[in-house]
Amino acid sequence: MSSTTSPLIQTLNPERWVGWSMDFIGAGYTGLLVKNGKFVRKLKPGRHFSFALPLLEQCELVLVDSKIRNLEILSQGDFLSRDQYLINISLNVMYQVVDARRVALELSDPIAALTSAVKDSLGVAVGQLRMEQLVNQGRVHIRQYLLDHAEISYSLGFALEDVRVSDINFPQTRGIIRQVEGMSARQEAEHEAALKMQIAEASRPVIPPPPIQHVNIVAPQSSNGNPAAFGTSPQPNSLPSAGESPANLPVRDKPVLAPTIIAQPASGVQAHLVHNASGATFNLSASTCTIGREPNNTLVLDDGLSSRYHAQITQSRDAQGQIQYQLIDVGSSNGTFVNGQRLTPHQPCTLTPGNIIRIGNQEWTFSRPHPPAPSPKSGRGGVG
Repeated sequence: MSSTTSPLIQTLNPERWVGWSMDFIGAGYTGLLVKNGKFVRKLKPGRHFSFALPLLEQCELVLVDSKIRNLEILSQGDFLSRDQYLINISLNVMYQVVDARRVALELSDPIAALTSAVKDSLGVAVGQLRMEQLVNQGRVHIRQYLLDHAEISYSLGFALEDVRVSDINFPQTRGIIRQVEGMSARQEAEHEAALKMQIAEASRPVIPPPPIQHVNIVAPQSSNGNPAAFGTSPQPNSLPSAGESPANLPVRDKPVLAPTIIAQPASGVQAHLVHNASGATFNLSASTCTIGREPNNTLVLDDGLSSRYHAQITQSRDAQGQIQYQLIDVGSSNGTFVNGQRLTPHQPCTLTPGNIIRIGNQEWTFSRPHPPAPSPKSGRGGVG
C-alpha cells in the first residue's frame, strides 16, 4: 500500500512474507530503502529484495520521481529593476531530481526550497537590468543568468534543465514600496509613533537630581604609592623652584575631597571631626551620622578596610542637659578604635574633645569648641 506525500515523493510500506519483500522500482524513479528511520541504500529501477526482522525492524520504500518536471513561478511585484521599477515575471522552470536522498530525506518541502532558490537568482538578474533592457532582451538575459547560476538549486538536489520566461510586465508604480521593503502598514505606524515619542522626550527639560551631600575621604598615599603609616604627619608639597617644571613635582594619586557640612546648629557651637591626614573637616549635627563605604552613608569612606556600614555617631543629652556625642560600632569587620582601644560592637562610647577615632586606614580627631561664656549683665544706676 502506498501513500502519496507530494507529487514528487511517494512512501511505500511493502508487504512481507517471513521478513522478505520483493519491490519493483519503475522507470524514471529512484528508490530509497529506509529501515527503522535510517537510510540503508539507493535502489535503481528494477526488482529488489529486502529483509526485515518481524516486529523488530520496520522498512519503508521511498520513491522519488527523477523525470524532468515543470515548475511554474509567478511573481507579483517581487522584484525591482536597476532603475527602481517594479517587475512582474512569470517563469516555467524545467527541473530534475539529481540527489534523491537529499530531496526526500533532508528537505521538509523540496518544491518550496527550489522555488525560493530560483526567485533569489531571479531577483539578482532583474536588478542588473534597466526597464528598457528588460523590454528588449530581458527574456534572454534572465534565462541565461538562471542557467549559469544554478549551483544553488544543484546544492538542493535539483538540476535546472531549462528556463522559459513566459511574461514580463511593469506595474505603474516606481520606487520602493512597503511590500518590497518588508514594512507593513502596522510596522510603519509603530515606527512613526516611536519617532513622535522621541521628539516629545527630547523637548522636555532635563531636571538634574539634587546633589547628595556626602563626604568622600580617600586614604592618604605615601610618595611610593603605598598607604601612609598612622602616626606620621603628611609631607607638605613643596613649591617649584625657578626653572623647575611643575610636571616633575609629586602628584597625589587621589585628591582628598573637601567635606560638606550637612547641618548647622542654631547656637553656632558645633562639634566636628578633623581628618588627621588631609585636614578635612566634617561637621556633626543633631541627626545620626552614619559612616561606611556605601554611598548612602552620611560620611562615605573610600577605604577597603572599612565596612559597608561601619559605625555611627549620635547626639544626646546627659543628666545635666548638656549635649554629648556617642560613637557606636554597628558590627564592622575590622573594628572601630578610639585612642587605640577597640570598641565593643553596638556599645556606645561617649566622645570627648581630642579623642582619636580610627576606622580602617582613616584617623579622625573629635573636636568640640567650648560654648562662649555668657556676658555679664550691665545694670543701670538710678537717679536719686
